[in-house]
Amino acid sequence: MGGRKKIRPITTYTWALLCALSIFTLPLKAEQNDTCVVKKVIIHGLDDAKKWAVSPLKWNSSQWLTFGGVSAATGALILWGDQWVYDKANTIHSPTLDKVSPGLEPIGHAYLAVSVSGFLLHGIIAKNNYSIETALIASESILLNTILVQAVKNTLGRNRPNDSGSTNPHIWNGPFFKGNSFFSGHTSTAFSVASVYAYRYRDTGWVPVLSYGLTTLVGLQRIYENRHWASDVLFGAAAGTATGIFLCYQWEKQGIRFYPSFQPQGAGLTLVIPIK
Repeated sequence: MGGRKKIRPITTYTWALLCALSIFTLPLKAEQNDTCVVKKVIIHGLDDAKKWAVSPLKWNSSQWLTFGGVSAATGALILWGDQWVYDKANTIHSPTLDKVSPGLEPIGHAYLAVSVSGFLLHGIIAKNNYSIETALIASESILLNTILVQAVKNTLGRNRPNDSGSTNPHIWNGPFFKGNSFFSGHTSTAFSVASVYAYRYRDTGWVPVLSYGLTTLVGLQRIYENRHWASDVLFGAAAGTATGIFLCYQWEKQGIRFYPSFQPQGAGLTLVIPIK
């Protein structure tokens, strides 16, 4: 991104922004007249997905060490910590926390849509390519992370806390059977977006703190409400963060550049796709 000056958007948007987005017509036009823009955008996304899927094959020693550490910590929680955390979490319930907790859950899904839409709308109105890129990276991160979450959930089939009246953290039913606890989708999705915001706006100190702080609350809420074990939350946070950071790196290598414009015919985006 070089030394380019970046306009920082306000990240607290209301659902009204989703409605506002629908009134914009955004015809895309490429610099190459013979290029199908939609096809190029899809190809760009598929290329990111392919590189994300095979990225473990190219990890360096540091990345494998990090993965090993997260896996070891997750395994330790599964074996010895999940039951303890579950028991402790159920001793701190209070009327105040019971009222606050439901308000934190949407941070892992609905509020993400609002924030991503807000970045996109800011980019269009302010003619800020950086905001548009951030919205697209975050959207891609949500999609890829969701695929990973569902694949693992449906393969392992871990019981959630209190499923079928059981509080045993060691019930794993296997592929396509009841149980979708491991790993936490709310937590992972929240971190997949927060990591994008934190990385892209790392020069503004409060952004990473706020992003990761709010998403940490999501994970704690999932434990507090007995929706997930602690190991589900830990691994979900790591997986979401890894996905978001990976995509940020990919866009730094080869991003799609958007240049918002307003013409008599309507709003538009000039799309520039680097040619290899």
